[in-house]
Amino acid sequence: MIIDLPKNVEKIIERLEENGFEGFAVGGCVRDSLLQKTPTDWDITTNALPNEMKKIFKKTFDTGIAHGTITVLMDGIGYELTTYRIDGNYSDGRHPDTVSFSRNLSEDLCRRDFTINAMAYSHKRGIVDLYNGREDLDKGIIRAVGDAKKRFDEDALRMLRAIRFSSQLGFEIEESTFDAIKEKSAILSKVSKERVFVELNKTLCGDFAGNIKSIYKSGLNRYIGKEFAKLKEEFYDFYPRKLGDEKHMYWTAFLQDIKDTGSLKKIFFELKSDNATRNNTCLLVEELRLPLPESDEDIRWSLNRLGYKLFEDYLKICKSDKRKEADLPKIYAIEKSYEKIKKENHPFEINMLDITGRDLIELGIPKGPCIGDTLEYLLKIAIKDPDSNKKEKLIEKIDKNIIS
Repeated sequence: MIIDLPKNVEKIIERLEENGFEGFAVGGCVRDSLLQKTPTDWDITTNALPNEMKKIFKKTFDTGIAHGTITVLMDGIGYELTTYRIDGNYSDGRHPDTVSFSRNLSEDLCRRDFTINAMAYSHKRGIVDLYNGREDLDKGIIRAVGDAKKRFDEDALRMLRAIRFSSQLGFEIEESTFDAIKEKSAILSKVSKERVFVELNKTLCGDFAGNIKSIYKSGLNRYIGKEFAKLKEEFYDFYPRKLGDEKHMYWTAFLQDIKDTGSLKKIFFELKSDNATRNNTCLLVEELRLPLPESDEDIRWSLNRLGYKLFEDYLKICKSDKRKEADLPKIYAIEKSYEKIKKENHPFEINMLDITGRDLIELGIPKGPCIGDTLEYLLKIAIKDPDSNKKEKLIEKIDKNIIS
């Protein structure tokens, strides 16, 4: 089979071969190409040492020189080239203590995580598949390269990666590989929470996100975080329709049944989540606990809590929730009312009022908390009746006793 390599990748491999070295596209880009998917990254492996690569290519950067990786710049795009390598012991369960370079492709491929990621390709040699990765691709299987326990001892994050690939590709984790995950699950605690969070994001956003249940079945859930470990099995019954590309949408769908906002926040703090994902998820989960809006005023109060963007996210999640299928006509009616509210620019925030703090000061209201309190009072009036959001009408509503 011929894989359609990007022109620059083809050029890099040809340049290596012209100088007496080997060069191969390797790993995920080969896997995705065989699955008829467009690779997002193209990694290249070679028997050339870093200093030899630097002599061949004009523009290079030392992005991971200690591990044999340099970046070659072509047409403003960076391509990572890595020397075949042999990893030493993994005393921290995540990174090799030492790395030695090899001239043999087979020694490089044998250290990789799963058979579907352990294939290499060049036009000259075709597909190099020493571990039946193509067969596993055809069967839809995720299988560790060699001894699964050893692979997970080397890098405990690989256990979560197996489930992530299962979620993204819809593949089944091969039995002995899954047994090894169950046996080795405790060593996940060695992995940084930031890395765990990244894998969970990719798992939740996968086209087959229901396979996240493997986190519970394998026991990995117990070592992700103390608060995360409290999630009961039913939380993993997670089959959302596609909700776009934003992480908070999937976290909201996954965690929406948590009753306590404090527990929800703890999960994100344990995982060292970014602020946006944590805050947006917490706001949406809190909103989903409330009854669906019954009136335009209810929608405006919801907008007051969420803003336009998160309210639209809220509606999308409501429509995707199978438990709310009976409420779909009502949700679509809410959506129609929302579009009208947005088009007519109904006020739901202080900065949408037709009066400002400066106006209040000019009316004689003293500076300080009284200004904020008055604006909040006027906003409540405008949310109840958007037609009252006219400067003259709002002034009429101000208590004359507070104007000096």
